[in-house]
Amino acid sequence: MAEDANSHEEDDLLTITANPDKDDDERHFDLADVPSVVEADDPLPQSDIYEGLFLRQEGVDASGPTWEQAKTTTLKLSALARTFENNQAAAAIGLLHRKVKLSIDPDLSPRSDDNMLMWDGSKHFLDFMLVVAGSMGCHAFLPNTVADHTFTITLDLRQSYRQFRPKYGKLGFDPTGSMMSIGTSASSELWFGFCPNANIEDLTVANEAPLLSEKHGDTRLSARHFRMAVMFLAYALSKIADLPIHVTHPYGPEDDIDAWRVADATNV
Repeated sequence: MAEDANSHEEDDLLTITANPDKDDDERHFDLADVPSVVEADDPLPQSDIYEGLFLRQEGVDASGPTWEQAKTTTLKLSALARTFENNQAAAAIGLLHRKVKLSIDPDLSPRSDDNMLMWDGSKHFLDFMLVVAGSMGCHAFLPNTVADHTFTITLDLRQSYRQFRPKYGKLGFDPTGSMMSIGTSASSELWFGFCPNANIEDLTVANEAPLLSEKHGDTRLSARHFRMAVMFLAYALSKIADLPIHVTHPYGPEDDIDAWRVADATNV
């Protein structure tokens, strides 16, 4: 007499060995009673998956070249764009089987000083970024555009005590007695660096300057130089009509620069 196989599978699915004396959350079941239809093989080791993806190809000896050793072909960005625009699906899929290096066409790469670019370093994944102006001025931190209503600077000209402490980078001059903190902008610190004229006029001299990691002296300006710099900035800012900055004595109330304070000459 033939037996119904489906009935056995249903019986297996309903077979659960439990202890009625325990709570529902403490009951256990015998793995031997798990039906074969819900069993699954153990997952493959990651080493086998890696070997199958990168070290072996169908019909190719496993000792052959790996993906990293494959020959690299160059593809221009304009050619890739045409592949997309012409809906060439077969060609696009074919690129996935080759090791391709994407090359940007010269006409598709604007110059860094292009007027149509507006650089913004407020969001980045760098731990440290040092930007040094190539000539005298504030263009190292001012936006490269005619107007930017989102750009703000928080000036603080009372930090004569601050040292310039970055350990990496190159200023192009020795920072000893030459650095002045002037405030912040977004996530950046703003500094004035007073370097010798020779370092500005001759890039060879600037390139020979030591790295910041090398030993140097106290980076703070002297009290006299700091007072001169603050008065210059206060005078320049007082010329902007919308700013409530006033200068009563551009060169100080006394002939002796050491005989007066900044607060005696400006409200900056």
